[in-house]
Amino acid sequence: MARAGGAIALPWGRTRPLARRGSPIKKTRYGLLFASPALVFFGVFYLFPLGWAVWISLNEWSLLREPEYVGLENYRQLLNDSEFINSVKVTFYYVFGTVVPIWVLSLGLALVFNRPFRFRQFYLSAYYIPAVISLFVWSLLWLLMYQPSWGLLTLGTRPLGFGYVRWLNDPDLAMPALILLSIVKGTPAYTIIYLAGLRGIPPDYYEAAALDGANAVRRFQDITLPLLRPVILYVAVISIIVAFQVFTPAYILTRGGPGSATRVLPMFIFQNAFEFLKMGYASAASMLLVLMLLGLTLIQFRLLGGRSA
Repeated sequence: MARAGGAIALPWGRTRPLARRGSPIKKTRYGLLFASPALVFFGVFYLFPLGWAVWISLNEWSLLREPEYVGLENYRQLLNDSEFINSVKVTFYYVFGTVVPIWVLSLGLALVFNRPFRFRQFYLSAYYIPAVISLFVWSLLWLLMYQPSWGLLTLGTRPLGFGYVRWLNDPDLAMPALILLSIVKGTPAYTIIYLAGLRGIPPDYYEAAALDGANAVRRFQDITLPLLRPVILYVAVISIIVAFQVFTPAYILTRGGPGSATRVLPMFIFQNAFEFLKMGYASAASMLLVLMLLGLTLIQFRLLGGRSA
């Protein structure tokens, strides 16, 4: 079987044209065809709800009657609502009280688990258990631990002379209690992400730096941090988005109380939508939450999104 110009010569004398490579247009069509299920899913469950929320935010709607268009009135009221402003402050308190310790602890523990030591895999598996437990179950467990009379934390504070600490009923302790729960829950997952990033750094870099006389701190600054920049950016963006969306622990442990000490923005939105039946008002608050997340994400990409060394 021989080639004859742009065709294949068959043994019985006939020729068959060589198969042509698919054109870019045809490849694009096939790509869109295979991506269409994901695009439909994204459009139905993300874009449409987002657009619907934007429309509802411009209306006054109590679920009991037809929506009434009010324009930007809901946004104007929100910016003058002391409860909304307090929820924004509480949310930022929770977010940065949670994500900053998670960033430091997860990276530090990843550096520890990146070194070989005895029973490392066992300790890593045991350490990862909180990450696989349902957040609802995890919140219920910590609700029991925070019980002032017989909770596990009380058993540790009572011998120190603190007596029965009302973790969830004290306005000064409720938010730190919520933050502690979230740190213990979230750190293992981000530790694994950092560990994967550390495993991707070639050990030759560290060996060459050690031969040049660089100590451990210098190797960390000049090799680990620059090469981990994409991972650090990912962890920073995802952790802040997840923290801004906190709802389950606040709902189960405190219901936003005592007072409004733990009424984070998702709790504020939930209460206005389903307790006060102010769907337009709640939708406007959710849109402002989206804008906050978008702004913080852009800032993080600006600070950490440069090319890695």
